[in-house]
Parts: sequence; structure tokens; C-alpha cells
Amino acid sequence: MAIGARDLHKLESPERKAIQDIGIFVDLVRSFRWKTCADLGCGIGFYTLPIAEEWKASRKVIAVDRSTPMLEELDKRIDKLDLTNVQIRQSVSDRIPIEDGLIELATLGNVYHEIKGRLNFLKEVYRILKPGGALLLIDWDPDEDLGIGPPTAERVPVSRVFQDLEFAGFTDIKEHFVFIGHYGLSAKKPTPR
Repeated sequence: MAIGARDLHKLESPERKAIQDIGIFVDLVRSFRWKTCADLGCGIGFYTLPIAEEWKASRKVIAVDRSTPMLEELDKRIDKLDLTNVQIRQSVSDRIPIEDGLIELATLGNVYHEIKGRLNFLKEVYRILKPGGALLLIDWDPDEDLGIGPPTAERVPVSRVFQDLEFAGFTDIKEHFVFIGHYGLSAKKPTPR
């Protein structure tokens, strides 16, 4: 179940921040080569803002979400932090509003379980990535219920995500430790031979 506008505070809860150490995420992002990152399902910027702050002088972040209230809140936070390397784009259909082959790194944090038509979505991610570009996907593990996050019945098992990524054409799929109660997967769009 997606978080509504009146529940935005849950995205910044002390419980979430205690479990999801943003430093671990930033270190993982640091391991990829990229100049333009798309944070898909960015919400109010839990992942977007740390990336943008870390690389504010050298790299660009495109923040994409469907929710107008979340994007409005993200815009306020960007202004408050005086970040000039973030571009906000609102998704209004199943198509990601980014040009073909523009992105070296796409991040998807705690959103995969909410997506309807997951394979079509992954094909869209594949479309926006440059050859050799990577997707970093983090989501809630149904095998580890910590009492926060979506109900375990709504979570997608990591084995299913592996299959979805392969079916969408991704290769070099790797699992990463991120946070307790979560899994992290990276996958690449192959480079033509």
C-alpha cells in the first residue's frame, strides 16, 4: 500500500532512519560509475537528497514520482538545501518520463512491491539506461518482518525480482547487503558486442 500525502512523516520516521542507514546506501551508489542518476519512486527524497548532496558539484539526479504532494515536498527540500543538480519529473503514465539511453544509474528504493506491471516497469528502466548502465533496487524482504514497512504479503521475494530482472533483459545481477529487513540487487543493461 502506497503512502498517502497525510502520512509523509512516516517516510522520515526514527524507526525507518534507524534501520535504513543512508550511509550504506551512499557507499553502494559510490561503487557504480555514473554521471546521471534517476531515482525512480523518489517520494520526498529519502534517497535522492543524499545522492544529490554527495555529488552536488559533479553529477545530476533526476527524481521521478507519480505523487504531486511528494514531489512538492521534495521541491521544498531541494530549495532548502540549495541543490542545483536535481531535476524533478512527474510520471503520469506507465512510461518513465526520461529519454532513451540517458541514464547510467537508476535507483529504486522501497518501491518495487508497489508497482503494478513490474515487468513493463523494468523494461522502461532498461529503456532509459545507457548500455552498461545499472539498476540498484532495494526493497523490503518478506522473510524479515521488523514491524515497519508494508505487510509481508505485499512484499516481493528476492528470487522473484531476480527472475523479473532476467526476463526484462538485465544481466550481471548481484545481491548486496543493504539494511536489515531488506534486500539489495544490482543489475546491468548489457553492452552490445
